[in-house]
Amino acid sequence: MANRALLFSLVCMFLAVFLSTSPAQFADGRRCETPEGMPFTEAARIKLECSSTRPLKDGANEREFVIKLPSLQQKPERKYPWQEINPLKDPSAFLKSLLAYGIKDNQKIDWRIEDDQSNGWCHAPWFQDARERLRGMTSERRSRARELHALQAEWRVNWAVGIYNAAACRRLAEVWQDPAFPKTKDFAFPDGAYAIKLLFTQATPSEVPYLAGSLEWDAAIGDAGEVATMRLLQVDVAVKDSRIPGGSGWFFGTFIYDAGIPGNTPYERLAPVGLTWGGDPALTAFQYEQMGKIATESWVNPQVAEMFFHLPRHNLGLFGRLNGPVDNPRSSCIACHGQALDWGRAIPKGSLAARSALMMLPAIPQDASNDGQIGRYFMNLGSSSSVQGTQPLDYSLQLAKGIENFRAWVKADYESMVGSTTDVPMFAFPTDPFEVQPITRSEPSIRAAQPSVRTEPAEEVFKR
Repeated sequence: MANRALLFSLVCMFLAVFLSTSPAQFADGRRCETPEGMPFTEAARIKLECSSTRPLKDGANEREFVIKLPSLQQKPERKYPWQEINPLKDPSAFLKSLLAYGIKDNQKIDWRIEDDQSNGWCHAPWFQDARERLRGMTSERRSRARELHALQAEWRVNWAVGIYNAAACRRLAEVWQDPAFPKTKDFAFPDGAYAIKLLFTQATPSEVPYLAGSLEWDAAIGDAGEVATMRLLQVDVAVKDSRIPGGSGWFFGTFIYDAGIPGNTPYERLAPVGLTWGGDPALTAFQYEQMGKIATESWVNPQVAEMFFHLPRHNLGLFGRLNGPVDNPRSSCIACHGQALDWGRAIPKGSLAARSALMMLPAIPQDASNDGQIGRYFMNLGSSSSVQGTQPLDYSLQLAKGIENFRAWVKADYESMVGSTTDVPMFAFPTDPFEVQPITRSEPSIRAAQPSVRTEPAEEVFKR
């Protein structure tokens, strides 16, 4: 009897420990570990299913983020509400329809999409080293002083989480069906594929008054997992919709939270910022400043634009193109997402290949008067890649970063498998024969959280 009692006690202790942890990882991330010598296919599966490896401090009793992976079982809808609206004739109504679609299923479950396995929403995998532990948010471009409001005296960090609908999830599931062999060849989303991203800021209402009453989340954004209160600032939406012949096939839209809008919930106080379907590559400094031309492949809400016109950024996107308040005022939504591609190989940080890749990708114009830079960066790519010889990933930066992270891990930890984990050609850089510094450890390609300081890291220059 004593032995049975002891055995029963041990079983109860085990179950208590097991059930108190997330199904994707224990609190210390052990379920994400892939010890040396583990078979490659098993390690790849564990990495794919891992929610987060980041630390968590002072939030041990908080609910943790759990990734919901894309699945082939997710069934796309046959019809979508926005298809009844002409986006060129009524961009505001089109945008509001996109927002309502994203909120409908997810507001009631507080965006914990893993709580409703019957719905078709999912997260993009392979961000485990970048996602904070409480909400699964990843670091976004930081807001410089006075980019959000005249009272904002300090730089402020921004974090975001994005999800996809069933049409998009099913296509992502096809890519990751074999966790050890992602298939990106000829990748394209179907019409109806949709994504929504919630962007939160550490800025306060005393700095940015229009944030008063916004949705607040606690997130473990500190380098050591410190928890901070974040406020909803911006919501991005994107949908694959090929109704404009010869275009990108996408509509990108964004919203801003505005305390001055009447409404009972923060979602009712989201104002449409704008909608874009092209890059306006011919809109140069001369056309904008001297000829009075405006973007013709974007619609920007004049009331929101007025909120930022008196700030140093002047416009949301370059020369009145669409971009969100968090985003780079020298860029635009669609130009940034147009750089989503697969090189078919790892590009180690600090390598000659990394420098070559940076030179090959169209850079955000640093000289707004350089028409060549403008034309190249804002080029309308359609279904082509921004770098010839690479696989375009249909404007999905999350898929591109996930693939990039996967390839970096394979190169670092299972180098012998590099040649057998891609179904697209491995891009050959002219500098390849001169590489002398191999990777010895995994280096996540997504930047970790940075403190709110006034220095500007080099990589910030090239962020959207």
